[in-house]
Amino acid sequence: WLACELRDHNGSLKHLHRLICNSQTYQQSSVFRSELSKIDPENRLLARWTRQRLDADSYRDAVLRVNGALDFTMGGPGIQNFTQTPGPQATPVLHYDQFDLDSPGAYRRSIYRVVWRGIPDPLMDALDFPDLGLLSPVRGFSASPLQSLVLWNNRFVLHHSRKLAERARKTKPVISDQVRQIARWTWLREPTSDEQRQLTALAETHGLESVARLMLNSNEFLFVE
Repeated sequence: WLACELRDHNGSLKHLHRLICNSQTYQQSSVFRSELSKIDPENRLLARWTRQRLDADSYRDAVLRVNGALDFTMGGPGIQNFTQTPGPQATPVLHYDQFDLDSPGAYRRSIYRVVWRGIPDPLMDALDFPDLGLLSPVRGFSASPLQSLVLWNNRFVLHHSRKLAERARKTKPVISDQVRQIARWTWLREPTSDEQRQLTALAETHGLESVARLMLNSNEFLFVE
């Protein structure tokens, strides 16, 4: 049927994308429902949306977006999110840990990153960004403890956790309201009363940055429902 739609609209992929994205099936939630699990237990018939983790580029852009810092400027030269020193041969040594995360261009979308083959950014590499030295028609997916460690400790995440906390402080004067605001930005919903209580206690004990760091690592932020 989709092939016929493509044929009947002069090969317009835009028409096909619009048709798919506006369909009821595409707009489903991934919420589990027992009645559907009996009909389609493995979700082969798309009884619900298949839960997906953000890819490396989308995660980086999403972190910048909740900070209100994402630069939507289009075109132009790529941005090197690293510093470099001469290597033993023609290939330089890249230092991702020395790049100024607030430098001009640092907030541009991930599609404008300069990428070296075989010298990956540790954050992007952990989230299965493909090796550009190989053909990768489809991105792979993995789930490992290393990903959790990288997302919890990577300097990009730590830096923008502080930025997110600063943004919340400028918006709301009270800690509980600051926590609620961060939840709105990251989870796109109001926190439950229990979540509000626990997150406020965390902010009072370890600082608002800890709350921002926790939310940027939460499954609700990492996964598309």
